[in-house]
Amino acid sequence: MNWWKENKLQRRIYVCAAALTAAAFGWYALTRAGSLAGLVAAGLSGLLFALCLLRGVDHALCFFTAEPLPSPDARLGRRSLRRDKRHPWERIVLFLLITRLFLFAVGYAFHAAGGVYEGGIWDTLRACWLKSDSPSYLGIAENWYVTEGDPRFHIVFFPFYPICIRALNFLTGNSFVSAMLVSSLCAIAAAILMYELAALDYERETALRAVKFLFLTPAAFFFAAPMTESLFLLCSLACVYLVRKKHYPWGCLFGALAAFTRSVGVLLLAFVFVEWLYGLLRARRMGTLPTEKNTLIQQGLCMLLVPLGLAAYVAINYAVTGDPLKFMQYQREHWSQGFGLFFETAAYQTEYALSTAAEGNLRQLFGLWLPNLAYSFGALGLMAAAAKRLRPSYTAYFLAYFVVAIGATWLLSAPRYLAACFPLALALAALTDTRRKDALATFLSLAGLVAYLAMYVNGYPVY
Repeated sequence: MNWWKENKLQRRIYVCAAALTAAAFGWYALTRAGSLAGLVAAGLSGLLFALCLLRGVDHALCFFTAEPLPSPDARLGRRSLRRDKRHPWERIVLFLLITRLFLFAVGYAFHAAGGVYEGGIWDTLRACWLKSDSPSYLGIAENWYVTEGDPRFHIVFFPFYPICIRALNFLTGNSFVSAMLVSSLCAIAAAILMYELAALDYERETALRAVKFLFLTPAAFFFAAPMTESLFLLCSLACVYLVRKKHYPWGCLFGALAAFTRSVGVLLLAFVFVEWLYGLLRARRMGTLPTEKNTLIQQGLCMLLVPLGLAAYVAINYAVTGDPLKFMQYQREHWSQGFGLFFETAAYQTEYALSTAAEGNLRQLFGLWLPNLAYSFGALGLMAAAAKRLRPSYTAYFLAYFVVAIGATWLLSAPRYLAACFPLALALAALTDTRRKDALATFLSLAGLVAYLAMYVNGYPVY
């Protein structure tokens, strides 16, 4: 009771957050006619989100008022600070190369086990990996955006990944090979950045675990597929790392490239703003605000760069179709996608999972609905548990990302979207701080990765 009386700011934030969550869920429950199971799933999703939000806010208030933690390097000896020990890039690159080859070999083996012969290694690889949105990206790379026929719907896909494929085509002459190379090279660079970013706050072992879990969780095979996830992850991590190092112009420029790769890239603004706010509050507390005022203003203005990636994509829509928001129309009419509530997604996915189970449609149940539900609820639970071990700006980015990505109506790709949300790997690395936890999480992740990849290459509804 004393804590509740003394901490007025926390109390007000808790009350406001609880009231907003309750009001949103209450409105949803009263206006939607659904099953009891769907309502329970929606309520659990909202509860976990509120818990994650409150724990994140509580940690942020302590983080903003405390002294900065010393660098993990301060606890290392001279031998451990040697470049090959402190920056084990060769080891990380080797890990990524081995895992890429492992994914290609396992995917090839599972596809071949299905009894389908495609005519050769390259043809089989194309049959394994050229699925879901991949053909659309290759179509853009080869023909750009068109306005006739079924390819006119390709305007809903962002252009940076196809541009990279087209650029590499000058060397390979093959869009599929270029796409696979872009994804693999971006994954390697992203792994190095993930380690360097994690090493700013955690010990070397934890940073290495973050890299491991980023690329071994069940949906991590999408980083090897000809899709945007690796490029988006690389641009996002480059933005976050450079902003953490106070290189705001370059960091926000990479944020713009992330927004030019996927729409949720613009949500990096949440991370940049919280980092900027932390710098502002710290300058006030230290009494250095007058001298740092101009720097903080310049850093704040740099945030305007991030939405330019989305603005460039909107301009392309206008140049191609004459309508800057044509992509939204096609998403709504062709894919039934728009903006919704994340806990409504939990509701209808639960209802579809139950109905497909009752029908005996195991392909949809295990390939589509169960992975979507497991990733959505798992992400919320993981972040709620690890919120006080993460930097507040990472939690803020996750919350914004989750609301927008999982709130999309008729969502089929929650695992793929959440795989590219880097705070989840940091959260898992921070929580697996004993050998037993690490081994268990690694085993479960690897088993899920193999199973999910097997379903993907064999034509299950994995998007």
